Amino acid sequence: MGSKSIKSALISVYHKDNLDSIVLKLNQLGVNLISTGGTKDFIESLGVPVTAVEEITSYPSIFGGRVKTLHPKILGGILYRRENAGDLDQQAQFEIPSIDLVIVDLYPFEATVASGASEEDIVEKIDIGGISLIRAAAKNFNDVIIVASQAQYGALAELLEAKNGVSEIEDRKWFAGKAFGVSSHYDSAIFNYFNNEPGTERISLNDGEILRYGENPHQSATVYKYNNTNSNVTLANAKVLQGKTLSYNNLLDADAAWKATSDAFHSVTHIQNKVAVAVVKHLNPCGLAVSDNILKSLELAWEGDPISAYGGIICFTGVVDAEIAAWFKDRFVEIIIATGYTPEALEIFGKKKNLRLLETPVKPEITKEKLFRSISGGFLVQDEDEGVDSEFKNVTSAQFAETKMQLAKFGITACKHLKSNAIAIVTENSDGSFWLTGAGMGQPNRLDSLRALTMPRFNLKKGIKISDSVLVSDAFFPFRDSIEAANEYGVKYIVEPGGSIRDEDVISACNELGIAMLFTGKRHFKH
Repeated sequence: MGSKSIKSALISVYHKDNLDSIVLKLNQLGVNLISTGGTKDFIESLGVPVTAVEEITSYPSIFGGRVKTLHPKILGGILYRRENAGDLDQQAQFEIPSIDLVIVDLYPFEATVASGASEEDIVEKIDIGGISLIRAAAKNFNDVIIVASQAQYGALAELLEAKNGVSEIEDRKWFAGKAFGVSSHYDSAIFNYFNNEPGTERISLNDGEILRYGENPHQSATVYKYNNTNSNVTLANAKVLQGKTLSYNNLLDADAAWKATSDAFHSVTHIQNKVAVAVVKHLNPCGLAVSDNILKSLELAWEGDPISAYGGIICFTGVVDAEIAAWFKDRFVEIIIATGYTPEALEIFGKKKNLRLLETPVKPEITKEKLFRSISGGFLVQDEDEGVDSEFKNVTSAQFAETKMQLAKFGITACKHLKSNAIAIVTENSDGSFWLTGAGMGQPNRLDSLRALTMPRFNLKKGIKISDSVLVSDAFFPFRDSIEAANEYGVKYIVEPGGSIRDEDVISACNELGIAMLFTGKRHFKH
């Protein structure tokens, strides 16, 4: 089980990139090559002799290529134990060739799913022969080297160059470990595509990026990216155009900003050429606006809480141009996220070397993405809180104006992105633009969130008529005291889920004070 020389190699890959130098080196070392189909043609195009698998098995590739290498003379040549007398006798008896190196990769199943391909195409990308070769060679690491991914080409090339293809048990075991990582991840992706049963999940994460530190400098952290089988549009896949390395907190805030902005964009349907902008700090939108002009949306979002906006994360559902870039000249923010940037904007932002610029499309309204959170000794998994509320029930004597319904939907969206207990005040301007004019969040009781609204500090001074605004609560009001507190602000429209045992007391308070209230029947806690 010590040193092993490579005398024969089976090569069967889907991706041919960067394979040529390895093939030429193996040929230079006198290694006999075995191959199939397109890989065989590729090797021959390099002027390197190669034996077809069909010559060894005496069987052609059948069933449209589904069966090529699944044969005892191939799998046997990989799996037989070189130091086992019985295996050696059977190898000689059945004329099984020895295979010392297997280079194989798998059909691109995840990429095919993410592309939106048909189920027929997806199923055809479930690799059978490749996965069998990988597991066989990895199991017999005592005698065989397995290269299961292009990611290991560099390590193989180094072994061929530095050691002339002679491997030690430590080398082969390392390659085997990588191979089982490839196969387990691949199987997880296939399982997740077919799985629709609650209570069963497969999580497989590769290629983690070590972050500078975690939530605090004394904590270590890593970010992993995975392919969501329902959408390849994710914040983790955003293109980073400039700036310092993203930190743990940066990524959390950026994700919160992207989701809040995208949801606000989807919640508003009456504005043509709409642009949504969010300003997020510590996972909470301190500003959120939708209008028909990107600068207007930015200014409204910033005015929602200009103190908290300092050092925040800004997200746009539109392309940032030079005018927007110049607007930030004397304003400090950590990250800007947009669907695109003009060259002039990038030139202006380039003067702020530490500013991170991210580019990503608007999040789809429905992704069916799962949310994972860890607890001590386990994971919690839930569906994303997606979609726009559509069912409303007027429960008070005062009628909720039909003209306020679009604003109510925007307000629910704003509120559901605030940390519970959450209260949002949203306002419509004369030009039809919507914005978050008051936010109370993260308090242990709903009354304190109402009393801690940002709005009185800023926006009541700007002439906003609160009686025309809408107050939204992420969960029911358990007592009438919250209604009385809202009345002190001058609120005349309230939206909440309902469902309290004291709903009637709350409704009575609204009726006494002339407040119109809607029940939605849907809670939006965010912890």
